[in-house]
Amino acid sequence: MNLLVVLIALGLRQAGLGREFSAVVMRLVRRWRDAWLARGLREGWNGAVTAGFIVLPPFLLVLAAFVALHGVFYGLPQSALALAVMLVVLLDRRTPDTAAREQAAWFAADEKSAGLLAQAEPAVLEAAAEGEFARARKDLLAEQLRELFAPLFWFLLLTPVAAVAYYFLRVAAEPGEQPAGVAARKLLHYADWPVARVLALSFALAGDFVATWQHWRRHVLDNDITAVLLLDESATAAQAVDLRITAETLPGPVLVNALAAVAALLQRALVIWVVLLALHTLWP
Repeated sequence: MNLLVVLIALGLRQAGLGREFSAVVMRLVRRWRDAWLARGLREGWNGAVTAGFIVLPPFLLVLAAFVALHGVFYGLPQSALALAVMLVVLLDRRTPDTAAREQAAWFAADEKSAGLLAQAEPAVLEAAAEGEFARARKDLLAEQLRELFAPLFWFLLLTPVAAVAYYFLRVAAEPGEQPAGVAARKLLHYADWPVARVLALSFALAGDFVATWQHWRRHVLDNDITAVLLLDESATAAQAVDLRITAETLPGPVLVNALAAVAALLQRALVIWVVLLALHTLWP
């Protein structure tokens, strides 16, 4: 049943359906978080305590419902609950996403500075493009890790109860300047730790296996490297990109094509996850 839940949730996410439902849920979730943040500041609570009040009540509510529905009508209500949870979690995403946002920004910059770009040296433009691409790639990987792969990982490993806990932890970490946000980000580092290793290994299967595998072996047990940095370096090894700029080309299309290559790597990794889940479902 997990396979069906994942396929339905991913299909709705990919098609962009349920945005109105997602917007309502996002407002309610952020209102819940902001209420506890305000109370935590007012009462002088430790950041970890405030983050706990944000995460624990929805976690316990879903846990109680999941346990209560166990075995009822052949597990259909439990599967419906899992689907509802995954729709809430996976549909809560930034709009526009990183790829669309960066594409619009790069094309707008090309149009605004067309005259200056025509006079600039290609080597200078390539150096600037490398910096822009490195920033955009990290943003894309962080977005996909937190909004897609990590919720899927915890759902498949420990039921939708874990996916809910991760989701509210991510929401609590958004205001990173507040004590609760700082505490949530520290916990998020540990929640992302196993996901990043599995996803980086997926990059090896979806891209340049030898280079990515060698990098993965060196850093798989490195506790100092962040999840996003590990994924960024693994994606660099797995997916070669072409950032060459000539007198006839503009930086915008080159950057868009390079970021699209990384997005394609992520899509191939997601297909690997779904295929493995299907094989596990068919041959447990």
